[in-house]
Amino acid sequence: MAATLVFPATNNFNQGDKVGICTFSSLTWARRSLELGRGLTAYSELGMDNHSMNLIMATVRKLDNDPVAQSALAKLVPVTGGDENISSYREVIRKTKATSPYVAIFWTREHTMAYRYHHHEKEFFDIETGLWRAKYSKDIEAKMKEIVDPYGAVIGMRLVKLAA
Repeated sequence: MAATLVFPATNNFNQGDKVGICTFSSLTWARRSLELGRGLTAYSELGMDNHSMNLIMATVRKLDNDPVAQSALAKLVPVTGGDENISSYREVIRKTKATSPYVAIFWTREHTMAYRYHHHEKEFFDIETGLWRAKYSKDIEAKMKEIVDPYGAVIGMRLVKLAA
């Protein structure tokens, strides 16, 4: 069974020459998934509109070298204390599964997304396309590859949990 679209999303925001709200929207999705203890069912469950996320994204962008501060803006903390270098979607899936219920934020050189694992509910969030859900890891990995490959190779990830 292939991954299915739970809800669509778009990312049509600019700040000067910088494009998008991908990092903060991914952090927001991670926080809401952790708060609810389940997968989201509608875009409105993010609890913030795109304009609000765009305002905060201006600050998030300045903190690209400070994962703790960046996560704190979304009321999250890194599980392992920082970012990890990775080279595949399979690493995102494996590391997130091993630390469930935590959520992964992962990125290419230009784009940030998120991933959540819960038994037969694997979720991939990309503000460019929306929230995707699959029962099996191979199906969500195929969807990640299809959507993310045009952005380039995945290069890093951060596991996050709710701030105390």
